[in-house]
Amino acid sequence: MKLKLFAFCMVIFSSFGFAQETKSITGIITDQNDMPLPGAEVKVIDKEIFDVTDFDGNFSLENVEVGDAVRVTFLGFLPQEFTVAGSNQYTIALEEDTDQLDEVVVVGYGRQRKQDLTGAISQVSSQEIMKQPASTATQALQGKVAGVNIINSDAPGSTPTVAIRGLGTALGGRDPLYVVDGVPVNDIQNISPSNIESMDFLKDASSAAIYGVRAANGVVIVTTKQGESGKPKMNIRSFYGVKPILNEVDMANASQYITYFNEENAAIGGDQLNQTQQYNTDWYDEIVQTGFVNNTVFDINGGGDNINYFFSYDYYEEGGLLEDQKFRRSTITSNNTFDLFDDRLKIIQNLNVSIRDENRKPFGAFNTAYRQSPLVPVFYPNGRYGGSYYNRTTGEATYIAGPDESIGNLTSHGNPVSAVDFENQIFNAVRLQGSVTAELSITDDITFTSRFGARKEFTSGRTYNPIQQRWLNSDPTRTVEQFESLKAQNPEQLQYAYNQLSFESSENYKYNWDNFINYNTNFGDHNLDVTLGGSKEQIGIGMRDDYQTWDVPEQEQYWSLKHASDQYDKQVNQTYLTPTNFLSYFGRVQYNFNSKYYFTGTLRRDGSSTFQNNANYWGTFPALGVGWTLTEEEFLADNESINFLKLRGSWGELGNANVPINTTQILTEPNSGNQNYVFGPGQDLIFGAYIGSPAQNLSWEVVSEYSAGLDYELFDYKLTGSFDYYIRTTENTILQVQPLLNSTFSTDFYDHGAEVVNEGFELAINWSDEFSDDFSYNIGTNFSFNENTVKNVQQNYEGQLGGSLGNGQITKRLAEGQPLGAWWLFETEGVWQTQQEIDNNAAIGGARPGHLRYTDQNNDGVIDDRDKIYHGSYIPKYNYGVNIGLNYRNWDFSLDGYGVGGNKVYNALLNTRIGGENVPVDVFNERWTGPGTSNTNPGADRDARSSDYYLEDGDFFRINNITLGYTLPEMTEFISQARVYVSAQNPFIFTKYSGFTPEISGYDPNDTNAQGPYRTTGVELSAYPLTSTFLLGVNIQL
Repeated sequence: MKLKLFAFCMVIFSSFGFAQETKSITGIITDQNDMPLPGAEVKVIDKEIFDVTDFDGNFSLENVEVGDAVRVTFLGFLPQEFTVAGSNQYTIALEEDTDQLDEVVVVGYGRQRKQDLTGAISQVSSQEIMKQPASTATQALQGKVAGVNIINSDAPGSTPTVAIRGLGTALGGRDPLYVVDGVPVNDIQNISPSNIESMDFLKDASSAAIYGVRAANGVVIVTTKQGESGKPKMNIRSFYGVKPILNEVDMANASQYITYFNEENAAIGGDQLNQTQQYNTDWYDEIVQTGFVNNTVFDINGGGDNINYFFSYDYYEEGGLLEDQKFRRSTITSNNTFDLFDDRLKIIQNLNVSIRDENRKPFGAFNTAYRQSPLVPVFYPNGRYGGSYYNRTTGEATYIAGPDESIGNLTSHGNPVSAVDFENQIFNAVRLQGSVTAELSITDDITFTSRFGARKEFTSGRTYNPIQQRWLNSDPTRTVEQFESLKAQNPEQLQYAYNQLSFESSENYKYNWDNFINYNTNFGDHNLDVTLGGSKEQIGIGMRDDYQTWDVPEQEQYWSLKHASDQYDKQVNQTYLTPTNFLSYFGRVQYNFNSKYYFTGTLRRDGSSTFQNNANYWGTFPALGVGWTLTEEEFLADNESINFLKLRGSWGELGNANVPINTTQILTEPNSGNQNYVFGPGQDLIFGAYIGSPAQNLSWEVVSEYSAGLDYELFDYKLTGSFDYYIRTTENTILQVQPLLNSTFSTDFYDHGAEVVNEGFELAINWSDEFSDDFSYNIGTNFSFNENTVKNVQQNYEGQLGGSLGNGQITKRLAEGQPLGAWWLFETEGVWQTQQEIDNNAAIGGARPGHLRYTDQNNDGVIDDRDKIYHGSYIPKYNYGVNIGLNYRNWDFSLDGYGVGGNKVYNALLNTRIGGENVPVDVFNERWTGPGTSNTNPGADRDARSSDYYLEDGDFFRINNITLGYTLPEMTEFISQARVYVSAQNPFIFTKYSGFTPEISGYDPNDTNAQGPYRTTGVELSAYPLTSTFLLGVNIQL
């Protein structure tokens, strides 16, 4: 019995020992062409047994068991697994990852493999867009696309300025054309960033020419997400963050202000302030609060054999730096795809509904807070808002005066807190946008597509102005009885109404109908893709109206025309818009031989009703592109370091139809103008009229561009990037011309009068690698340089002015050889030290010791506008971005930075002084206080001329985003994935600029044209300060 038991145990243990027997295996890893792959990782799944192939692709693994699963990975190739069997030698051939090589980008009216492009197109994926939460996708892409300069404003609901390969127009539309799921639009404010699948930037003329007269500023094609076949998948994404001001400016306190004020007044023989005062108000502390941002998104997608669906709801809310300043947006997206008749017919329906509302507050409050005296209280003891008063006799900052005492003004500025409190303006908009696309596969090679797209928008605004309250609070001694008396004495004067109520509303509709046919075939090594089609588009269908009334009840529920007083006439204006029609025909031929030699030819012919009275209201826009894939040639085919290398070049023409239009001016004058005359025995005044400046024959601006580029993928696809060079010329730029005195024109007019040349290059470099299955990283950078120059200005057409400071001073002027928006200013050469020095040299009128000294450029002994010179532009000459990403197991980390350089920013907050304004602490500490104290900075008494003293370097580098995330292990069957993250946006900025932000887009919610090169872009006057955002977010997939 014992013998049998022993034998049984021996069998059991021997079997167990056999099951645990280990061995060593070796092998070689190759590609499909039997070329060894060095650096491939070979790892036993679920065990810490791995090896990395040597230069010849060899590997060896020890202590493996029969039945072990082994996984082989190599960047640029699909992973592959094999099972350990009886053999000890293995040869594994990996397949190239065609998703990487065959990456598809969206081009006009079609798609194309990235490696087949002959033009400059940059694609940004959904993952990249979602890295930096923002209200619009373009805000999140700053510094991530070479050749695209994005200037953000941190105001809630703001629209960034986007410039692709420079600025090419002085007065025309500057924004790129956005094409959302086939619908051309002028912005993407209504599109939730989380619903975007990809954004393709068509940067050169060859790529954008198929959009013709709308594409002069580049094209951005936005593709939203579609449903995927399979069971429903639900995603919930939410984040909340706070937004403090980033770059604060320390202002002088009460003691410093008194010293500064007294020095200024001493220079002009003015009053002096008492050193002991009641108040020391920090106005920025009073008006600036910490903003917030909140976003929650829910989406569900799925599908079956014939129907795929995607539905999303997005709620975004942002609170600004000013009290009650808010922006809210709700977005509903529904995208469905129907495959019919054995997939011969595909119908794609896209619908977007966006509802937004804003509480707007005046940006001018930041300007006022900068200038107002700290001696002014927010409120007086009687409850009235503080005012800028002082007792001229006692020197005390107060509105109270005794017998024989008088009151003066410290400054000419109001109370910034009251400006915010009294501003009651709301804005609402509802936008419906969508498209229906039918794709019919006639044969395997021929597809016909018909697409109808439309956008309908309703907007409304309401402004309530408490006139009586503003009147009472502008002087604390005023009484209600005084106002009532003035109202009774002036029954028709609107300035004595209790309040004013204004409404404005608009409706706007546009549609486009595109029909095109595509033929895609190959024969042998020849590949051909032909697209032919036509498009009809109508924009600007709608109306605008506005209403004004006075004296409505104070309760908000009664704010309507119906409840307004009949004492004042109601004002009603209604305007029906004149639609613009576009009719277009287009064609494109793409050919390549064996993915080696490429040719693209594009032709678009556009007609625009805007120019229907011109002889040439049709325009033709051609483009050509060529490419050569060097790695398909024999001399590079076997190169192990160069995986892909391609040269490309292109030329094309584009149009800009969004330009100002002339009308013949008929001038009249109700008084004694030159066109009026007396006639008859009674010498009656007869009102006449005459033609002012006759309308010039204008057309669209035409852009011609040459471009050359290089795309590369090196070192097993770890290093990728591109290089592009271009020359982009707007051949007939429209200018605002000021007529000469002896001209037949009497007022300013528009005419084609110059060329604008943008010449530059773009560089993008990205490195991606992985140390193991658990640890991967990527590092990327891009750099763009652009030189903007105005050339060949028509004789006597120079001199368009801009950059007004609101005090009679201008800062910009158009001139040949200068960039658009060039600064035109006096050049400073120090500070006047004594009156004798002023008397013995050329000086501007009214100069005093302590004032800035300006250079007499023409040596005529007089300082005037002829001595102003050019000092560069607000347009950056270069911008760059840096991004770093790390992934370790369930952790992910990303960092993005952005910088610009070569531009100048005008600090108008310092410059535009009337007298008595406060100043930053640095200005106080470094001021001129007497002969020899400073030959750089002026004294407290200074003039307000526009000069290069206030022009500062606009260079900056900012950390745009730092994010750390952790993906939780699968917790339940219901929750398939959950990720939590913390993010810091704009936490740091490195700049020498002394103001609040060197990034000044000129954005104004009440002025859509404020961002032009001859407006206030680059001038910090009422700009919104830069903010940081610190947020916590969670993404859950169900």
